[in-house]
Amino acid sequence: MNPASEKKAAPISMEKFRSNFRHDLRSSFSVLIGFGEVLREDLSSDNNTVLSQLDLILSDARSLLDDTMAMINHCSLGSLSAFKSDVKAGLRKQTIPELRKFNERITSLEDSLGKLEVLTGMLEAIRQLLLRCNSPFEQKIDLPLPSKLSINATSELSVAERRGHVLVLDDEPHNLHLISTFLGRLNLTAATFTNGADALQALENEKFDLILLDLHMPQMSGLEVLKEIKKNPRIDSIPILVVTASDDADELAECIEAGAIDSLTKPFQSAFLKARVLTSLTLQEAKKREQEYAEELRFQKNRIEELLAVILPRDIIDELQATGEVQPRRHEHVCVLFCDIVNFTRSCDTLPPEVILAHLQSLFSEFEVIVELHGLQKIKTIGDSFMAVVGLSGDVHDAERLAARAGLDLISCAANHSSGWQVRVGIHSGPVVSGLVGSKQFLFDIWGDTVNTAARIEGAGRPQALTASKSTFERLGSDAKGYSLGLVSLKGKGEQEVFVVEEILQKK
Repeated sequence: MNPASEKKAAPISMEKFRSNFRHDLRSSFSVLIGFGEVLREDLSSDNNTVLSQLDLILSDARSLLDDTMAMINHCSLGSLSAFKSDVKAGLRKQTIPELRKFNERITSLEDSLGKLEVLTGMLEAIRQLLLRCNSPFEQKIDLPLPSKLSINATSELSVAERRGHVLVLDDEPHNLHLISTFLGRLNLTAATFTNGADALQALENEKFDLILLDLHMPQMSGLEVLKEIKKNPRIDSIPILVVTASDDADELAECIEAGAIDSLTKPFQSAFLKARVLTSLTLQEAKKREQEYAEELRFQKNRIEELLAVILPRDIIDELQATGEVQPRRHEHVCVLFCDIVNFTRSCDTLPPEVILAHLQSLFSEFEVIVELHGLQKIKTIGDSFMAVVGLSGDVHDAERLAARAGLDLISCAANHSSGWQVRVGIHSGPVVSGLVGSKQFLFDIWGDTVNTAARIEGAGRPQALTASKSTFERLGSDAKGYSLGLVSLKGKGEQEVFVVEEILQKK
């Protein structure tokens, strides 16, 4: 590259830096103005004095934003240091003093209206703006929402009441709260996300009628998310409305070319947002009716697969569907867990059968969640005994640790369960054989001495305690805190040393 071309490229880079800085500052102003818009909608028309004060604050805030953007646009682009110096001087002279006046004016509104959550949000937004203006080129500062302004992924509207489901992607929690509030007042539910990867994952799992997309995002930009959506034929028909603080016309034009239906620049007026959202949903409704039949077929297919997944592991289902049979497998190292209810037979003799069944259903449902969270696979229940295993899907180097942590959580779960039952848990590791038995009612199971030994270890344990074989306890190493029960006679196994595991220390 020759010197002339280098000199020509420099202003482009500086212009992009300036555009990004304008975006961040405009986004912060959007929070302040947005909370003001929410408050204005909530105020009664009888309160003319306060409404006039608020309208003046909103008008002045928009004017201050315009003046600040104009000041930034007139700062030197000769070098990065010159630009930063000019911006800092302009913010100190022009923007910061006015923001402090806004703080006083909003505090005055509190004297009239009381400590409203939305006013608290406006004051927090001013504080954030002051922090950013005082240190404009430091790492981005995000203040937490006031406790009563937490973001709900969905509103409390019933399916019958809601008019649509909207995905909102924005890295500003305050903006997510504001947009969700506006959507809720249109009887729309919102699922909110702060990064593109999570939003794309949600689009795979949920059905959305509209997407509101910010552009300047960490890790994955809004434009990149938009392009990924348009590559996916299952979701590419969902309308996308770009809602951004960017004032880069070329950037917005690229979004429209990539498939967005429209754009709205922050800070927006709520009336414009609502109008564009409703227009987008009306157009989408016609497309949705055409897809309903195909969606119903997909739903029924997914339901069948979900029911099958309750009975069989995923890899077994895949093999069964592909070949019509399942080959038995040998697994050289797994960890088997047994959990048994203490004195269950006595409970059956004293409690009504419907109470017994309700307690079992509730307790074992919680057990299923616990073992899944720890990476174990439930194999079956045998009466009042619950059996799970870790390591069938491949070599798991910390199988014992996962099983032990799950076992301790099962004990804790039982201690807090309404049944009042106590449990014993035992774990043992080693090789097993797995396979599928049955031709009409499939049953996936595991067999081997490891399974038998784990059952014996559990039976030799104490109520509300996790018991492990010596070899399994040794494999836990220094992570395990516990003690030996000495030699214990195990049916068909002779005397073996077993250990009580009291705690699994967190890895450093």
